[in-house]
Amino acid sequence: MYCGSNKTALASQQQIAQAMMRLIRVKPYAQISISELCKEADISRQTFYTLFTSRENVMIFTLQSRYCCTGELERTGRENACVQEGLQGLCRGYSRYLVRNRELIHTLVENQIDYLLYDSFFEALNQSECLFGQLEAPLRSYASSFYAGGVSCIAKQYALNGCTATEAQLEELLIQLFTGSLFHSL
Repeated sequence: MYCGSNKTALASQQQIAQAMMRLIRVKPYAQISISELCKEADISRQTFYTLFTSRENVMIFTLQSRYCCTGELERTGRENACVQEGLQGLCRGYSRYLVRNRELIHTLVENQIDYLLYDSFFEALNQSECLFGQLEAPLRSYASSFYAGGVSCIAKQYALNGCTATEAQLEELLIQLFTGSLFHSL
């Protein structure tokens, strides 16, 4: 995926992502070809492959461009904000992300590409200096995988249940699951 600063390239990335979202609303993801996507975005195949490697790459770009809590925690600028907010901040951020992007989450689940949520969440967590920066590589990847898996599963159930839960309900559920307190109430 293109990660430079060329304004034309960045605009083309947005065009492609928007075209993908338009197409995925009217037909299944599996039936959308690169040619059709390029035509909808009004760009050449060469431009597409300069900016993205695949359709999945476009969806990951879309997920990341709407991203959530890891960036919000790191942008607070407050000393020790990550340590103070920790798990609660993570759960709050992802709950907010899921509710604000319910249509996208539902589309991913409906098209059976919700695994991209896991991949995207894992990457964000694993690269976050704020949340897991103090952990050494093997433990960092296990922690990132655990939390990304949990949030991804909650996202899938959220979509399957009609996206009706509120931010507060999702946050509380995530906190209960990640802290184990849900099991104490059984």
